[in-house]
Amino acid sequence: MNVEGTHPAQTPIGRDASVSLVIVGFGTAGGARLSGYGSVPGVEVAAVVDPSPERRGQAARLLPHGLVLSSLEEVLAAAPGVDVVDVCTPPAFHGPLTRAALSAGRHVICEKPVATRGAEARELTALARARGRLLFPSHNYGTSPVMTTLREAVAEGSPASGGGVGHLESATFRILRDRHARGVAGYSPDWRRSPELAGGGILLDHGTHCVYMALRLFGRAPVKLSCTVERPGGDRSAVDEAARLRLDFGDGQCDIELSWTSGERSNHYAVRGSSGSVRIDDGEVTGRTAGGEWRRSLVSPSKDQTHLEWFTPMYEDFRRALADPGAWGVCAREIVDTARVVEAAYASADAGGRMVAV
Repeated sequence: MNVEGTHPAQTPIGRDASVSLVIVGFGTAGGARLSGYGSVPGVEVAAVVDPSPERRGQAARLLPHGLVLSSLEEVLAAAPGVDVVDVCTPPAFHGPLTRAALSAGRHVICEKPVATRGAEARELTALARARGRLLFPSHNYGTSPVMTTLREAVAEGSPASGGGVGHLESATFRILRDRHARGVAGYSPDWRRSPELAGGGILLDHGTHCVYMALRLFGRAPVKLSCTVERPGGDRSAVDEAARLRLDFGDGQCDIELSWTSGERSNHYAVRGSSGSVRIDDGEVTGRTAGGEWRRSLVSPSKDQTHLEWFTPMYEDFRRALADPGAWGVCAREIVDTARVVEAAYASADAGGRMVAV
């Protein structure tokens, strides 16, 4: 499939045009989205969809002039002018809702992971292309201060990183938590530990962020990988609560360590290249590059799992893409490659950590 081509039916929306939007899923992410859209111009949240009466009540209080209904079909019938569907549900519903919205001719923003399998990702991006609509992944770590710093570091000669690290040779991401992120009381607070709702554990949850960050830093998908996971009591029917991955890019590698059971909350990122290295430990940046050794501090990472402060730059990326169909293939490729890598990681884990091709 050529995910980078254009299609005669593509219908961009100019960056200055107003957008009417529906949020599907009014849990933690959906509530944050409603707040985020209130801070950017040119957006009307026309409706909110949620199956929970309690969550619909909360949405109705916050959106007194909008529709609040229990199904996407009801909203699309009642508000035919909606341009964009923003899918903020647990992963089990991403595919069906995205498929329905694209089939109805709407652009889609979808929470990660857009798809849990490569085949489903290819199907959804092909449908978006056939319908001439943008399928945009809500990859919010891509606009975080951490990712901005890492991208500057691997950009040769970047002034912000003291000259850059040169040719990227390795990256390390270590994300430690003392528990999984909980959802809202009105629906299913522990859905991340439900195989039926989440589709996977920390590898699919936080691991998805790490995978697309690695794809952006290396500029391509890995050629092979290895992965091991830990499940509570070794129960193969339970979701994974810790994972270790090694992504092999041929001339470089990325090591990822993830845990929900570490007893602490910490974030470590590092990149090393032919001309130096940059590491970030909970917002403290240390560089050893051609410009010498240097230190600086980022804005402390939010302990709010929605990271609402990253919403505006992510939405700006969405509006740029929405106005430029030539960029839609870039979004599609990232969706497909991210799903392929995560799927291969689970295959490696099932094979005892054996190196597998991506």
